[in-house]
Amino acid sequence: MKKLLAVVAGCAVLASGAAFADPIEELRAGVYAQDCCGFGSDKEQGVAFNGEAVFSSPRFLSVLGAPRPVIGATIATDSDATSQAYAGLDWTIDIASRWFVSGGVGAAIHNGETDRYDPAVDMARASNTVFYGCRVLFRLAGDVGYRLTDRLSASFHWNHISNAGLCSDNEGLDQMGLRLGLSL
Repeated sequence: MKKLLAVVAGCAVLASGAAFADPIEELRAGVYAQDCCGFGSDKEQGVAFNGEAVFSSPRFLSVLGAPRPVIGATIATDSDATSQAYAGLDWTIDIASRWFVSGGVGAAIHNGETDRYDPAVDMARASNTVFYGCRVLFRLAGDVGYRLTDRLSASFHWNHISNAGLCSDNEGLDQMGLRLGLSL
């Protein structure tokens, strides 16, 4: 329960910054495989549920290609798995009449392990504990999607969080799954 409260508090902090952004353009929700398929550690099990709000791109971001600000949270279902709240920027490119790809960068705050790995103390839990090193991490994300209607889309999503080598340990976490988007 403490882990869940920490993630909710982190999400509230991130959301307060987005309150000054333009209106919400899209809401997204999905289900992910926890800690799989990428550069992470593959130590955690279970699934995670994701919710995300996508805002209109503010005018000053046009110099960066008009990315849209996003805030979101991913809640892991396994009690020992990592949940996260995040904020960032998302670029979407149409590649065919209804197909699109998107990529995003940002920061995430998580409820996982930040202590430095100590072989003398942590050997018993080394196979199922991700050692992140920092509480706040970099986040990369990507989607390949299809617009089912003018307002509803479905996408295959991947995201990765890690500290990019800035802290003592850097195992990272990858999640992959499906999500739906609803344009408002």
